[in-house]
Amino acid sequence: MTTLTLDEKLAIIEKYQANPEQILNILVDLQFASTQGYLDDETIQLVANCLHVTPTRVSEIVSFYAILKDQPQAKYVIKVCNSSPCHFSHGPLVFAQLEKQLGVKENQITPDGLFMYHGIPCFGACNQDPVVKIKDTVFSQLTPEKINQLLTDLRNGQYPNL
Repeated sequence: MTTLTLDEKLAIIEKYQANPEQILNILVDLQFASTQGYLDDETIQLVANCLHVTPTRVSEIVSFYAILKDQPQAKYVIKVCNSSPCHFSHGPLVFAQLEKQLGVKENQITPDGLFMYHGIPCFGACNQDPVVKIKDTVFSQLTPEKINQLLTDLRNGQYPNL
């Protein structure tokens, strides 16, 4: 896996004028730009230095927000809506199909490092149920067949921006 260069990290920070009020946006952008899907200690230190805050403060923010991670993630983190409406309609189907096809339980990374899935609160796609979200892309009206095809497509690199 490749990591972001210092210049790439600095460009993301400068996009927000190194404004401490934009720290959450900066951290999300840095994490999403990383192929490893997390914020390492070096990046946390860099953000702290550039925004003139303590590394402890940055780490507190990373640990507080569920979207931010401080450990390596799978290449594709599949977020499944687990809000009440989805749970009582088709959510369990999605979880069951992912477990069956990936061979791992929720919050576990597949042995090849490609996939992990977990539930998150509503992300506003109730009319497209059942849905999953990978980064900012929503895949909707899923069936077991569509889930299988999505996993195959991801394995084959069909979604280069994810």
